[in-house]
Amino acid sequence: MQADLNYAYEHITHDYPADNAKIFDDYRDIKTRSTHPRLSVGYDFGNWRIALDYARYNKWKHGKHIHLEQTKNPTTSVTAKLEADHTDKGTFKAESNYGISAIYDFDTGTRFKPYAGVRVGLGKIRHSIAVEDQKTITINNIVSGPINVHPPVHESHSIRRVGFGAVAGVGIDITPNLTLDTGYRYHYWGHLENTRFKTHEASLGVRYRF
Repeated sequence: MQADLNYAYEHITHDYPADNAKIFDDYRDIKTRSTHPRLSVGYDFGNWRIALDYARYNKWKHGKHIHLEQTKNPTTSVTAKLEADHTDKGTFKAESNYGISAIYDFDTGTRFKPYAGVRVGLGKIRHSIAVEDQKTITINNIVSGPINVHPPVHESHSIRRVGFGAVAGVGIDITPNLTLDTGYRYHYWGHLENTRFKTHEASLGVRYRF
């Protein structure tokens, strides 16, 4: 049984059609970091270990509102005012990730045992995006608008995918049954519609053998 605290670097890449590329500028390439726990249970065959793990990740949030005003007085009798509002917000959350790893421990004849392995994981990801651009035109106090510059975008998806990764690290035996574990894990979650998600994680934990 093993419990870890993980520091994760998360890289999220969205591929949007060219005609919407400008609208989704803030969501095309997201890089964020988070800290979360992970719990693993498995069986130790000696140099080989099989482990099942579970983790939940923090939510990435983004929000922005921009208001612009421009007033013109082309003549003494006409006043024209243009107001533009841009609003966008989005979230991205890896809600859960279940995985199984096959790990090989290298016996160095000391308390320090490097290890390496491979992992297959089932992840559930939820993300949502809302983008609106509106303009309001006022001429001599006659208001026209707000008018949508483009159709409002509201997207929300929840998707499950199987991904693959690798694990590596060093175990330090404290007692015959207790091991301090420092590790690294890379996981590619798979292609999720127009989204690719991968994580790099550094972890520190303890492993206990019953």
